[in-house]
Amino acid sequence: MIYFVRHGQTDYNLNKIFAGQQDIPLNNNGIEQAKQTALALKNIKFDVCFCSPLIRAKQTCYEILKYHDNLSPIFDDRLKERCYGKLENQPVNSIKFNRWKVGADDEQTKNLNIETIMQVYNRVSDFFDEVLKKYEDKNILVIAHSGIGRIGTAYFNGFPPEKDFSSIKIPNAGVVILNKILN
Repeated sequence: MIYFVRHGQTDYNLNKIFAGQQDIPLNNNGIEQAKQTALALKNIKFDVCFCSPLIRAKQTCYEILKYHDNLSPIFDDRLKERCYGKLENQPVNSIKFNRWKVGADDEQTKNLNIETIMQVYNRVSDFFDEVLKKYEDKNILVIAHSGIGRIGTAYFNGFPPEKDFSSIKIPNAGVVILNKILN
């Protein structure tokens, strides 16, 4: 079983600013959210923990691992948030297309140096393919970002209608249980 946890809140989340792959820390509320999630997960026996190397995910991870001292996180670049290129540090409403719909505006995405959804999907799928083969029948903890959670949900459940990932929402410090039966 895979337990996916989105990192706690940052000031960028609060103010609706693109963080992307920047190293933005949790704010005070995000730290409290991470502590609450840690309490909710404290009685689950995890066999392995994977985490994005970005600080907001690491801070969330370390709160959770206070109750799991047998684990050390494995940091994996494939779990970094989607790269928003020239939009990082800009307000989320600064774009006029659905950034979570496959092919919504490929030309503008290219011009702004934004990682496409399918590029993110490919790296996240590669991560889950590898982890599922290596840790079959294990409890796996994954701490990362909203975009990675959206893609992970689609990996396990199939693409959302019209390949629009905006319908998949994971709150800050939210937990999603992902599961896939291997062939």
